[in-house]
Amino acid sequence: MALTTPATSSRVMTAARWRERGFLAVMAVAALVFSSVPLVAGYLLSSPERQFVGIVFNMQDHAQYFAWMRDLARAPLAPNRLTSEPNPPAFFNLLWWAVGRIGALTGLDYAALWAGLRVVAALSVLAAGHYFLNLAVADARQRRLAYVLFVFGGGLGVVWIMAKYALNLAEAPFPFTIYTSEPNTFFILMAFPHFGMALAFITAMMALLLRAVQTGKYIYAVVCGLLGAMLGLQHAYDLATIYAVMGTFGLLVWLRDRRFPGFLFRCGLIVFALSAPAAAYLSALVLLDPTWGRKLSQFDNAGAWTPPPWQLPILLGIPFLLALAGFRRRALHSRNNAELLVAVWFVLHFVLAYLPVKFQIHLLLGWQMPIAILAAATLTDRIAPWLRRHAPRVQHAAVAMLLALAVITNVYLVAWRYIEFRRLEAPYYLTRGEAASLAWLGAHTTGEDVVLAALDYGQHVPVRSDARAFLAHWAGTLDFYAKTAMVAETFDPVTSDARRRDILEAHGVTYLVVRERDGAADALRSAVGAYLVPVFSEDDTTIFRVVRAGLPNG
Repeated sequence: MALTTPATSSRVMTAARWRERGFLAVMAVAALVFSSVPLVAGYLLSSPERQFVGIVFNMQDHAQYFAWMRDLARAPLAPNRLTSEPNPPAFFNLLWWAVGRIGALTGLDYAALWAGLRVVAALSVLAAGHYFLNLAVADARQRRLAYVLFVFGGGLGVVWIMAKYALNLAEAPFPFTIYTSEPNTFFILMAFPHFGMALAFITAMMALLLRAVQTGKYIYAVVCGLLGAMLGLQHAYDLATIYAVMGTFGLLVWLRDRRFPGFLFRCGLIVFALSAPAAAYLSALVLLDPTWGRKLSQFDNAGAWTPPPWQLPILLGIPFLLALAGFRRRALHSRNNAELLVAVWFVLHFVLAYLPVKFQIHLLLGWQMPIAILAAATLTDRIAPWLRRHAPRVQHAAVAMLLALAVITNVYLVAWRYIEFRRLEAPYYLTRGEAASLAWLGAHTTGEDVVLAALDYGQHVPVRSDARAFLAHWAGTLDFYAKTAMVAETFDPVTSDARRRDILEAHGVTYLVVRERDGAADALRSAVGAYLVPVFSEDDTTIFRVVRAGLPNG
């Protein structure tokens, strides 16, 4: 009988650590490389005539973040410059403040800062995910599979793309089951670094809670609370997930052990005391400040709600179906704290995702971690053994097929970005004239100026200049639909000059930007030289200064 010596045991542990590090390195490289393909393609396809803006998805929301970043680089609070109404600086966001300050120190523009943040966020997610899985999953093979599903797993929304072309539809049905990023880590790594930082915080906080319970040390609760404070100052909605999961976990531990979990309760108090002030600040802002309160009230303008329950299998895909198949109610009574926490986290998202709040879809963020753990357990403990017994010849092919289906929509998302960018169209590309005109506004406008333009141009104004935009964002622009209609009126030849004057006067518009594709030449012909003075023109874009004294009397 061979005996394991301390030296042998040490070598085995060292080899295991190196294998784990190698696996993590391979995963990090794969995640960064594949998620970077759209960004690299965007730049490679650009030209002097069509300039890539450096963002791969959802330009409107990113323009909002970059406007905050521009202002927070110079002051501790930012105003809302996505709307024409004057409003005092009142908003703080830790993430965009930090990125803005880095930009002020380095001179990097918003696109370079975003690209750097994307890498930092990706590495943070990968590290936090690895940390949690090392604490929660003992089996190495199951842990690695869960990690793969956490990083690369996605939904089955590609079926709606197939339906679109098969049925010759104008648009794919149920788009939110395809393009919702919150529960899709890979999509986040590709296009939404602010969600990536939030996901890293959520995952790390869950890991620190588990570590505190395992060690009985309050230091982990303190660090967890500090991360919660940072999360609250960046993406405060996610504290709802943290509080709900931690509170329910503590309650179930109490019921399971039939004694009050004093240590866990004190840890919860520490986390809450350190993180709640950030949530209180945001709540006070939207309740007391009329500008930011009205902004939040317009969240439903996007129509972004959690898809109904019957669509969740499409949104969350094969990992979700595997997690459902493997979940057992007894996990909610488990003596294993890691198993109990994962079960609570998984179940509570069914409630969080449908809370009657305007930001409910954001509460999908983080669900991918418990889904990945439960899905991996189902594959390794149930499906693979069954296949070995009953269908050994197709075992590997069947598992490979499930994994392929788990990532297929993310493959589509990468390919779709390339196809989209090949068109070289707004909002991801600017013409030479648009880019030059935005540079002119950046050099000549102040925070007192209001720029009226079509939405796909106006969203860039607060990013590249200090001016306020008349129309820039579905929530940030107050009275968004009314202003959308007013821009259309301004550019419409049938609109009377008196009506056009009323729009410009009422909203303090100082500059009007017109591109050839806006089709406004006939509409503005009588106003040019009277109260619209051309101050910039290049290629397809002209900027007019609104002359107050020259406004017609009727």
